[in-house]
Amino acid sequence: MNLSAIDVNLVVALDALLQERSVTLAARRVGLSQPAMSHALTRLRELFSDPLLVRVGRQMALTSRAEAMTPQVAAIMHDLAGLFGGTAPAFDPATSDRAFRIATTEYVEILLLPQLNAALAQGGPRLALHLLPLDGRAVEALRSGEIDLAIGVFPPDSLPSDLRRAPLFDDRFAGLARASHPTARGLVDAATYAALGHVVASRNAAHGPHEGVADDLIAARGVSRREVMVVPNVFLLPHVVTASDLVATVAARLGRAFSSVLPLRTFDLPFELPPIEIAMAWNGRTEHDPARAWLRGVVTEAVPRTREAVRRKRV
Repeated sequence: MNLSAIDVNLVVALDALLQERSVTLAARRVGLSQPAMSHALTRLRELFSDPLLVRVGRQMALTSRAEAMTPQVAAIMHDLAGLFGGTAPAFDPATSDRAFRIATTEYVEILLLPQLNAALAQGGPRLALHLLPLDGRAVEALRSGEIDLAIGVFPPDSLPSDLRRAPLFDDRFAGLARASHPTARGLVDAATYAALGHVVASRNAAHGPHEGVADDLIAARGVSRREVMVVPNVFLLPHVVTASDLVATVAARLGRAFSSVLPLRTFDLPFELPPIEIAMAWNGRTEHDPARAWLRGVVTEAVPRTREAVRRKRV
């Protein structure tokens, strides 16, 4: 059967006829004239090759086929009401076992993961969180629904028009050195900074405001550094710096997070670098999905808790 040739209004008329078992009452139920409902019944009889309603004495009765299809038609009407009702299914984090997928950077994982994990655990004990590296596939992954959210550096107007973004917080770059470093303290001048040995994160590390990004900004200012060591990810930077006279250039929030657990300190750079804006991005097509909207709210609320956690550690 060619479904495109079927008028959905016939389903509405069929449901009314099956429920009322009267052309007059069915017409009144859906706001049609009696001739219009009679015409609908004629078309339905042709489609089903069955009379559907037959006269028994002074009453109309359903045929056996009409009786059999009554629950199915009622279910279809329920589904149509849900589809066109204008309200999305509610999302209850307390009972959901959904697994959210977020693509992000190592930097964001360090800063947000503890607060995000706590918020998810509090919101729904059966929820799960899958973190994926933020790479060049992020846009297509958002479009395809492979990931629910991406968090990283997304400058304004850098995303396609079908994706949405919202800023989360700002950061800046700073130097990182061991607490007892003989020269890297306070405001380091340009000559001292250039003479220091530097450890950098590989450019293959997760996309974000790590050492590799800072490298381009520093080079653009004509500053050359002596790169003594390259490590595969930002997690190794504090351990190398703690055990040597090497220094690193990291996002200031990241430096403070490292300094809260290891004998490290941050120092001001001898030049200005543009600030970093961390934002989240999502698919505009699924913007009103209740589960994804709830997730974005959780991420947004986790940012102030991250700031408070950093302040407590510094005190």
